[in-house]
Amino acid sequence: MNKDFYAVVTGASSGIGKAIAYKLAVMDFNLILHSLPDQGLGNFCNELASTFKIKALHYEGDLTVTNGPELFYGYVRSKGCQVTILVNNAGIGFEGPIDTYSPVQIDNMILLNIRALTLLTFYFISELKKHEKSYILNISSFGCYLPTAYKSIYLASKSYIYYFTRALESELTGTNLQTCVLIPAAVRTNKVVLDRITRNGWFSKKSALDPEEVAIIGLEGMFKGRKVIIPGSLTNLFFYVGMFLPEGIMLLITRHIFRNYRQIV
Repeated sequence: MNKDFYAVVTGASSGIGKAIAYKLAVMDFNLILHSLPDQGLGNFCNELASTFKIKALHYEGDLTVTNGPELFYGYVRSKGCQVTILVNNAGIGFEGPIDTYSPVQIDNMILLNIRALTLLTFYFISELKKHEKSYILNISSFGCYLPTAYKSIYLASKSYIYYFTRALESELTGTNLQTCVLIPAAVRTNKVVLDRITRNGWFSKKSALDPEEVAIIGLEGMFKGRKVIIPGSLTNLFFYVGMFLPEGIMLLITRHIFRNYRQIV
């Protein structure tokens, strides 16, 4: 691999993003990682660089501010890095009835999950097209396929990611740039998510995966040319069963699953 090539990963200080960054380092990719400030990203990059003898740069900033995506792209350009992989992983989600959200929570979900991802794709796509083979991996959610009570805004934003990525796939047909969308169900990332998995019942607990598992499945699928990647055998089974159930039944099931929401303010 050309040592001047880099993979960009957002939301890389924890969870799926951190696991993807680690797996890419194992595969000998140089990295440019992004996170919010004070998340320990610099130490993580130093560890990766020392362990795997790669270059690992980090940038800390808020992608929800108006010029956040532009500033991050400008940082990458200033380093002269040739980017062949863009992983749009940064995202945030809240749960509960729509009238219990704060305006800040609503803004953060839309600005990060939709606006930032779209702008980063826009900024990096010309660079990605320059190379012999390049990839965009966008992280959606298994709930993107169905309107879901108590997770209305979050999963609607993940639906946007799914359809945006599939549209790009068609738009980029015949080019060297491959797009794919990763659609995990529950992922054991932190205490808040672990609590949510427990509250959401049998399916969430049985289908939940560790971030490392999701990262391996996602990257293997990306490099094999898969367009849509659903990690986990139980999640895939539920997906195919859901294809044959009326929407009303699916709405009832998901409303029952997520009824035990917990507000985070």
